[in-house]
Amino acid sequence: MYIEYFETISLAVILCSVFFGGIVKGSVGIGMSMFSVPLIAFILPPTKAMMLLCFPVIVTNFIQMDIKRGISNYRFFPMFITLFIGILIGGKLILSLDLKTISIIIALTIIIFTLINFLGLNLANLKPIYEKKLSIIIGFFSGVLGGISTFYAPPIITFLVSLNLEKENFIRTTATMYFLASIPLYSSLIYHGLGNFYDLLLSFVITAPALLGQYFGTKIRKRLSNTIFRKTILLILIIIGFSLLIKNL
Repeated sequence: MYIEYFETISLAVILCSVFFGGIVKGSVGIGMSMFSVPLIAFILPPTKAMMLLCFPVIVTNFIQMDIKRGISNYRFFPMFITLFIGILIGGKLILSLDLKTISIIIALTIIIFTLINFLGLNLANLKPIYEKKLSIIIGFFSGVLGGISTFYAPPIITFLVSLNLEKENFIRTTATMYFLASIPLYSSLIYHGLGNFYDLLLSFVITAPALLGQYFGTKIRKRLSNTIFRKTILLILIIIGFSLLIKNL
């Protein structure tokens, strides 16, 4: 049974998707799920693709948190709390939606929030009190979206980019978000029967190419200016969004 299970999966596609997802992750701090899941979803159901990213997501983000330097930013702690709550609520909705609907929701969310940022939305001068309130709303909305699709990041990433965070601060903040959100997210997927022992086993195995890709991606990031860094993030988001939307229309 063990052998038969793995023979039904195109390992080459999965390994390459995770490796290149690791490169993107190391380069710009995002992209492990947003890059790899849509590609794997071409050969597997989206929920299966989500589950396979469990260990790669947790491990790569723990590394980028750079915990030895301390917590990256308490500034976004309220947003992380509402993100957590939203994921728990969204997780209860996942079984009531078909997979194609989930994919379209993901794609449209990525496209809308990225285009808003391309049009020049800038919240760098937003007063702290308003920033806090907005972050709480965005955190909750992203959590609900993440609970039904695992794609909680696009709204939050767009928000963080619009605040013009410094490159390394952005990396550590998003890594903290991914790490904290992955705990309730993958627990919810397993609880609702969307993942099994073999998914977790394969997820653990493909952590290796994810880490290798992240290593090379980190080398690339050190050569990127903040401006190029920001534009690269937006470009990655828009490409993934339209690719996923076209696939599901």
